[in-house]
Amino acid sequence: MKKKIKKSWQFISIFLLCNLFAIWIISSKESSYINESMTTHVSHSNSKLEDVMDNYSHSFQLFAYMMTNEIKNHPDPDDIWNYLKSIDHPMLEIEGDTFDGLYMYYKGRYLYSWDTPYSQYESTGYIATQRPWYKAAKAGNGEIVFTPPYMSYANHYILSTISQLQPDGETVFAYDIKMGDIQELVSNLQDFPKEQMMIFDKNGTIIGSSNELYLGGNLYQNLDENKEVLTQAQNALADGQGLNGTEIEKLQEQVDSAQAFYDFQNSFGTSFQTLLNHNKTSQIVKLDGKRYYGYIMQGNEYSFMVLVPFMSMLQDSMQVWLIPLLIVEILLIYILSHISKEMKNRELHAAYIELGQTQRRLEIALNAAQKAAAIDELTGMMNLKSFRKAIAEQLNTMDENEAGILIMIDGDNFKSINDNYGHMIGDEVIKLSAQMIVGRIRTVDLASRLHGDEFAIYVNNTDDYDVAKKIMIDINTSMEKEAKKRNMPSITLSAGAVIAKRNDDYLKLAKIADDALYEAKKTHNGSFHAAVE
Repeated sequence: MKKKIKKSWQFISIFLLCNLFAIWIISSKESSYINESMTTHVSHSNSKLEDVMDNYSHSFQLFAYMMTNEIKNHPDPDDIWNYLKSIDHPMLEIEGDTFDGLYMYYKGRYLYSWDTPYSQYESTGYIATQRPWYKAAKAGNGEIVFTPPYMSYANHYILSTISQLQPDGETVFAYDIKMGDIQELVSNLQDFPKEQMMIFDKNGTIIGSSNELYLGGNLYQNLDENKEVLTQAQNALADGQGLNGTEIEKLQEQVDSAQAFYDFQNSFGTSFQTLLNHNKTSQIVKLDGKRYYGYIMQGNEYSFMVLVPFMSMLQDSMQVWLIPLLIVEILLIYILSHISKEMKNRELHAAYIELGQTQRRLEIALNAAQKAAAIDELTGMMNLKSFRKAIAEQLNTMDENEAGILIMIDGDNFKSINDNYGHMIGDEVIKLSAQMIVGRIRTVDLASRLHGDEFAIYVNNTDDYDVAKKIMIDINTSMEKEAKKRNMPSITLSAGAVIAKRNDDYLKLAKIADDALYEAKKTHNGSFHAAVE
């Protein structure tokens, strides 16, 4: 009896030691996967941010081109001021929500596009050459520059100014922008359940956040400094007797935002500094007493911080650790069951039954986890991660003479659907778009919903852009017809395409296709643009 007990303990010890060793190896592999996953996610997000900033710069270049020509033809400051006022409304129609006013310093005068009397600026001692937009332009020495953004509580958005010093070394063009596109971008870049993302500038000011109350908060300020910001906002609200309802609402919003950001920083503690010290490396941190995988990618102008709940990341990485662990468990049980031949037949039979049941349960859990990790919940299409992985496999295994076409797709004026009909109808439009995309490609092709109203298609075995263009025409045609049948609003899908060849990098291809998509989006009517080779 004692020998049997001793042997059982030996088996248990071997089983535990082997499990510990296997878990150590699997954990190392899982950590690498998590870091690679976070890096890819943030790199993709950064690429999208660069597109938004480029769009702002292109808008400004249009304004600068118009002003340069007007000054050449009508150099008198009074004529220029009248021209500024005349183009205010057309620029608003062209740029939409991005636009928030034009102004300039020209021949010693401050000129602007709105109707405020100049005497109002004189009474406040406003001096254009001492303003941040003018100083930034002078320091930029002809480059297009952005002034530090700030939160406009009266208007509920982040504001910044683009400015540029002109060749005469004195004239400066300036253009106020609402950075709402960045906030919309953040809301569409969620790769993980309950993920938090923040985009902040080199001064620490948050210009995009999953939680809108954090907008305008400063991550580089310490807790005492942000406590002072909160106290000042509370005092301003308390002293606001006699103000009108709009002004009180603005002050209350400042208090709410300052309180929310202070609470976040207080709960986050030293974790932000920890992430800064481990740039581009995921770390386990705590927020509100809960564990998160945190990641920061610092850039020259703008940086990203992503916080993913521990369980969300565990579910995402399940395919990395569950399969090896399953194999180890099966092998160990199999080996140990053969070693212990002295066991009674009844006990051995029961062990095999239990092994089979355990294996089946693990296989079911694995299949469910793999499916959940690969599928977009709303549309049933491949999600970004599974699409990216599938494309990478295609690029690595195709022959030298083979090619495919990556098409990046974006809905035209989709925001107006959400604004006018609500998000439920918006979701129905997205599902209809997905159905039309899947219905117009072959079984050998791939399709994915990336984020929001962004989709992608990979067309196999072709380098003919006409094929990709015909696919997009068919999709848009069928979208229009089907929307009418279902009595629902319709959108067009614009697309940019690039030819993919063996061993190409997915992120580089996606960036080129995104640039082509940017050109196609200029018309907002379902255009197609092929990348320039």
